[in-house]
Amino acid sequence: MKLDRRAFVGGAAILAASAQAAAATSMGAGNSAQRRALGELARYVEQHRTDWGLPGMTVCVVDRDGYAGFIRSGFAHLERREPVREDHIFQIGSITKMMVALTIWSMIQEGKLAPTDKLTALMPEIAVANGGDITLQHLLNHTTGMPDDAPLFPEGGLWSGYAPGSNWSYCNLGYDMLGLIVARRDGRSLQAALEARVLHPLGMTQTLSAIRVGDRARYAQGYGPPYNDRASLRPGPMTQTTWIDTDGGAGCVASTARDMAIFTRFLIGLAQGGGGAVLSDATAVQFMAAPAPAPGWAEGASYGNGIARVPIESRQYLHHTGGMISFSSSIHVDAEAGIAAFASSNVGGGLSYRPRDVTLFACQLLRNARDGGIAPTPRPTRAKVDNAAHFAGVFTAANGDAFEVRAAGDQLKLRYQGRETDMQFAGGGFACGEPAFAVSGLVIELENDRAVRAWADDREYLVNVALGYKPPASAELRAFAGRYDNDDPWYGPITVIARDGKLWAGNVAALTPLNNGLWRFGDEDWSPERVRFDSVVNGRPTRLIFSGNPFVRRFS
Repeated sequence: MKLDRRAFVGGAAILAASAQAAAATSMGAGNSAQRRALGELARYVEQHRTDWGLPGMTVCVVDRDGYAGFIRSGFAHLERREPVREDHIFQIGSITKMMVALTIWSMIQEGKLAPTDKLTALMPEIAVANGGDITLQHLLNHTTGMPDDAPLFPEGGLWSGYAPGSNWSYCNLGYDMLGLIVARRDGRSLQAALEARVLHPLGMTQTLSAIRVGDRARYAQGYGPPYNDRASLRPGPMTQTTWIDTDGGAGCVASTARDMAIFTRFLIGLAQGGGGAVLSDATAVQFMAAPAPAPGWAEGASYGNGIARVPIESRQYLHHTGGMISFSSSIHVDAEAGIAAFASSNVGGGLSYRPRDVTLFACQLLRNARDGGIAPTPRPTRAKVDNAAHFAGVFTAANGDAFEVRAAGDQLKLRYQGRETDMQFAGGGFACGEPAFAVSGLVIELENDRAVRAWADDREYLVNVALGYKPPASAELRAFAGRYDNDDPWYGPITVIARDGKLWAGNVAALTPLNNGLWRFGDEDWSPERVRFDSVVNGRPTRLIFSGNPFVRRFS
């Protein structure tokens, strides 16, 4: 069942241990309330890390007045039992986009670029069908309509799924293009420009502008679930992840908590119209102005110049997360309160995790330490299922195979052939500990808040068999079904399922047929993601092309 189009990860699997307690330290004139807040945050980080099964974590929380608190929890290297140190480097992933956008705007300030510059003029080598109106600002705001992770030169060329600026969809490709634009217009590499325009002016001396294997000894070791063909229960076993070099603008920066404390404090000032050592104040105001609505990020969210704005409990936060093969990170900035936090864990995207609950709680705690009032309540660390009882029932297939889903408070249990295992919600379906459903997972359909049907790939199970089973998919659709693999660690396998008269990717994402043999990925009619099947042998395709990235049929 595992399918997350933005998070596709040998060795012996080990369970991430929680024996290495969190260490909390402060810089600046921390008072007793701030010290208590940092201690409470350290305890939350420990519980959070244990319940998620995370190897290690590094955290910083700062305010505009000079306070900085740091937490190091768990292990940088599980096998060596090496604790996280303050000088360990963590990849910050897409938080890099903030820095790339700042680099672009420092060039706008110098007249080297303009927000209205057309992509066709900036990068004439790159043709985008229906994308002639794409501007630099569209690239910065994720409003180009281009597919998220397509290569620069896919077979048949690039495309835009909607009129630029008319919708919002996250696009790593756009930020990789921005990195190339920086290099062309600044006359030096993106890495050199990031260092000269952002990192060095801010004093971020421990931060790396590219991820190179030659620096690997300075990093925490990354980990991820051992199986890339399924959604993972948490906490669960971990294995070392593959090292990937990268210099692209979508996510090429790695840093320490100390340096990220500098950057998050800079963001506090930026949100108040202060450009600091990077931009003039006038340019900073332009940088923060007029973000685009971003409903695909979160309800009520907007996004502009590498920064999301998210409303949470009547407050507005600047926010971003970052997911890499080996690391997961988050930033929250409460600009009104003048408080910000950063966290990163050495666990990769295969867990579909970001430490956003940690950074949010850090901001809430530090604000409460200063302002008083009702103490904040952190988000739960333990996996739970809201309205678990809605999914309960005994499900039976047409061949008599059956299982029971039982609610136990906010938990779900699956009982099958005398075995009882856990179920956890995972991206539109449920991850299952039961071996018979571990790869497929389960999708449970509700009507009037009651379970009526479950799917395990194309196997249908009913609570009330009198409803009647749906007819099997047509032979034409079944020819597309199967497992397709891409050995790039960013992707892994996609399972295509034919059921209920449709094709599904990973049992949860519908594929809608378009013209010319293309299929649209996802329910949104504006989705730019495209799937194509080709290289047919014996009446069945041997390749699936997902937005320009090839997957080959295996085991099916």
